[in-house]
Amino acid sequence: MKFSPLTYIAFAFGLIITLLINVTLWQNSQDKFDKFYENKANSVFNASKEMLMQHRIMMDALRSFFNASTEVTKAEFTLFAKDLLKIKSAVAFTLDTELRPKYLSDPNFQQAVENGQIGRATDGSITYQVKDFATIVIEIDEPKHPYLVYAVSHQRIQERINEMVGICEKFTLGSDTLINQECQKLNSRQFKSVFGHHSEVFIDLPEYNTSYSLALDYIPTEQEILSTVKILIIFSLIGLSFSILLASIVQHRVDKEKSKIETNSKLALLSTLNHEIRTPINAVLGYANMLKQHACCSDDESQTLDKMIWSANLLNNVAQNTLTYSKASAGTLSLHYEPTDLHGLLTQINDYYHAFADTHKKQLLMRLPTPMPAELFLDSTKLFQLSTNFINNAFKYSSGDKVIYDVKVLPLPSTQPDTPGFIRVAIKDFGKGMSKHSMDAIKRPFTIDTHSDTALKSGIGIGLYTCKCVLESVGGSIKIRSQKGRGTLVIFRFPYKISQSKTIMADRDSAGNNDEASSLSKPNKVTTPTISAQQPSLAARTNVQQIALVVDDNCFNLEVCKSMLESVGYRVYTAKDEPQALTVMPHCYQQAINNNSQLIVLMDYMLDNTDGLTLIARLKEQGYHHAQYFILSANSEDEIPDASKTKQIHYLQKPLDINSLNQAIMAS
Repeated sequence: MKFSPLTYIAFAFGLIITLLINVTLWQNSQDKFDKFYENKANSVFNASKEMLMQHRIMMDALRSFFNASTEVTKAEFTLFAKDLLKIKSAVAFTLDTELRPKYLSDPNFQQAVENGQIGRATDGSITYQVKDFATIVIEIDEPKHPYLVYAVSHQRIQERINEMVGICEKFTLGSDTLINQECQKLNSRQFKSVFGHHSEVFIDLPEYNTSYSLALDYIPTEQEILSTVKILIIFSLIGLSFSILLASIVQHRVDKEKSKIETNSKLALLSTLNHEIRTPINAVLGYANMLKQHACCSDDESQTLDKMIWSANLLNNVAQNTLTYSKASAGTLSLHYEPTDLHGLLTQINDYYHAFADTHKKQLLMRLPTPMPAELFLDSTKLFQLSTNFINNAFKYSSGDKVIYDVKVLPLPSTQPDTPGFIRVAIKDFGKGMSKHSMDAIKRPFTIDTHSDTALKSGIGIGLYTCKCVLESVGGSIKIRSQKGRGTLVIFRFPYKISQSKTIMADRDSAGNNDEASSLSKPNKVTTPTISAQQPSLAARTNVQQIALVVDDNCFNLEVCKSMLESVGYRVYTAKDEPQALTVMPHCYQQAINNNSQLIVLMDYMLDNTDGLTLIARLKEQGYHHAQYFILSANSEDEIPDASKTKQIHYLQKPLDINSLNQAIMAS
């Protein structure tokens, strides 16, 4: 899989953030260890200074005792020194001129003192070593006892340094070095070079001819280090997960944007192909209808024309289904609400299938809602597409001789007036029914069953699936029920919004319908719209020849539209591109002014080097505001970008329908 450079940047950004967090955590851990060591070290050094101060006070007191007396007796010395030194577990004794112990503060240590050894330091000073004691030799002002030895018990010092937990303490006095239990644990710990702390102080006491040193070492325990490492690992994993998530989000956005661009490109291509396919189809339909209207053919030839029109419409339906399927799969499908004459729309459906009743030997029986709203806001294009898709399937694959089309306008919820209502449409045929595999076509596209006589053996297998996607995308629903030997019933609900117009009663009897059309669960009175002849144009009704300009890059469509408009009294001018339209428009505009007539402009949307909306805007910029503009295109209004922004432009679909054109002119 190829990743976007932004994905790598996002991943690197996440790793950098993770690294910074880990460095901060590491530094905080180091600071925590440093602070712990600093507190411990300060505590040890302060305690050591306090102990030294106390022993110095005692040594100074003993020296002052001798200096203050002319002669000190043994009893006096013992009485004075024993109670003084007992607190600190120290012993004091004097040495005579022959360096032998003379006076002793505590007789209990007589044997240990007498076993001591005389020595000399490197500087020539006298030393006196007593086992298990740290000794300091002090010169005093006493002729018979020139030296005072101050001895501190090792046990006492050891007890004090053992009180220090978590840090190694080494106390050196003279040649004796005492360590606590933490020093033994320290030797077994790892990472000394990374986490180790060491401090040492050296104190010289020249007045007492001695010195001592205190060394402190600290290494965090394995548990403390592991806790830090665990935190770093956890945050590293979180940071790595965050980096991957961030990179995934960025890659998803990039893929989504790329997919959107690709989808839009595909939809644009499909829309263009769809337009290019439907444009010649509409020309075929236009020519065929012209031939039928001129009554130039025999009955057999007229049936051939009907079959040709039917086939062209089926091809047009396949093209539209392909585009709708692509939009539904891309999630770009939406409703285009517009005021719709429901009665007129149903009439159009009925007229269309009534014309082909003889071709298919099937009859469409239409049941209309009673009462019928005069006008609803709905997407008439999609409702027409859904209805004709299901009716076409019934006409193509049903072995019965009739198809029932039942429509009901379900009332709006009284508790939620802003919620869209639904039009319920039921299409019932009386054939052999659908096979189980054929029923799967509504769930999976491109499903074609070739093993059943009643299966959908033609097409590309996206009709049912497309209808389902359309309905689910716009909030509707669909149900299909099929029984072997009893036919198929398709029920779908299509959303609508209410108009403020009054309702009309659809109580006209349907021509040719009979009581056999009552196969639905609750049969209504069978009705059908009155099939009227083509309405005359505005020009014919006003006896004023109206002017029309038709702009289309397809010469066949130009010819069809020109012929249809001239047949109802229009003076028609044509143009195939923008330069011709800009050239012809001044003449058309002047003719309309001179004849005091209306000028209508029928503009194809897709033209060479421009589009219909842009060309209309160019004409208006040149001052042609009073013409009535129409977009006449193979594309529906919801397929045209920015169509909703052009309120004064009407949209008509090819092939040109004079009735629809007249209604649009009268409505404006």
